[in-house]
Amino acid sequence: MAARTTRRRPAVLSSASALVLELTAALGLLVAAAVAGLLLVHRPWPNRLDVWGFSLVPEDLGSRAYHDVADLGSAPVFAAGILVLAAASWWRDRARALAAVLGPALAVVVTERIAKPLVGRHAVLGGNSYPSGTVTAVAALAVLVVLVAPRLLRPLAALFSAVALLAVCVAVVGMRWHYPTDTLGGICIGAGSVLLVDALAHLPGTLRSRADRAGVGQASSPSTDSGSSSHAPDSTASTRSRGTWSSSHSSS
Repeated sequence: MAARTTRRRPAVLSSASALVLELTAALGLLVAAAVAGLLLVHRPWPNRLDVWGFSLVPEDLGSRAYHDVADLGSAPVFAAGILVLAAASWWRDRARALAAVLGPALAVVVTERIAKPLVGRHAVLGGNSYPSGTVTAVAALAVLVVLVAPRLLRPLAALFSAVALLAVCVAVVGMRWHYPTDTLGGICIGAGSVLLVDALAHLPGTLRSRADRAGVGQASSPSTDSGSSSHAPDSTASTRSRGTWSSSHSSS
């Protein structure tokens, strides 16, 4: 029993380590978005990164291709993506299914109701622009695609998600809906919110699993000790019998 418990512990530790890593990444992304927003409150004009990004992406306000790509962040696609990803993970991981619903919703609320009004940065065509709501929605779905995908397919899912996210960033910058730094803020909030909710959703199960493993380990220890002590009288009796035989043999 003790050996079997020892073999299982690394899986639990690995799960806990993955949870800590996910939580750390989520907080890092959200803090980065907050720091960037704070800087843009005092310096809302285009910075060097924005100028460089505009030089790479040609302006085309009426591009049909840009509009079609940007529709990946539209409300219908966003809602459909949440429903599909939540349903896909429901039978395998219900905590992740919960995160698939709450994570993207949190990301959009933070972007539209908190970050944009607080930062107050105006886009080229007007309106609050930091962070990009379109990019926030696509980034949230992109991270969910990777999390929900089976382990063997995750590299392919990550590549697909990265390409789609990059295309949306190019589209909103090309139509001058947003500055390039607005898209980076959207990526941080979209990805960070989903990772944060997913980590918190899995936290109770991870803690419960570790507590169960610790209980199994403690329960197996007394049985081992009692097993050792149960053999002690036999060895003592054997020693005594050998001593009795040797004394009787020497006396004879």
